Amino acid sequence: MKVKLKAGGNIFNVEFGVAPTKDGGLITLAKSSNDLDKLEEYISTSGAGDDPIRLILAREIEKQLKLPVDIDYSHNGAGYSFKFDMFAIAKQLK
Repeated sequence: MKVKLKAGGNIFNVEFGVAPTKDGGLITLAKSSNDLDKLEEYISTSGAGDDPIRLILAREIEKQLKLPVDIDYSHNGAGYSFKFDMFAIAKQLK
């Protein structure tokens, strides 16, 4: 999944790999060391930390899947983790 990040007049095109988690969510990781370098440079340039990245990734996942997701702030490993909003999905099925 390719994502365009903008900070300080620069554009960082970062590609993320996506994998399922054992609890039914998704985890996204920088696909290569080059993508990880771009991600770290974006964080350094923006000075905003990881939160904007999580929000951008969540919006991109929702756009592609047309399903609502929640950011999994309890994830302690590498990458960014997301859970599906099952209440919103169930509401769509009524």
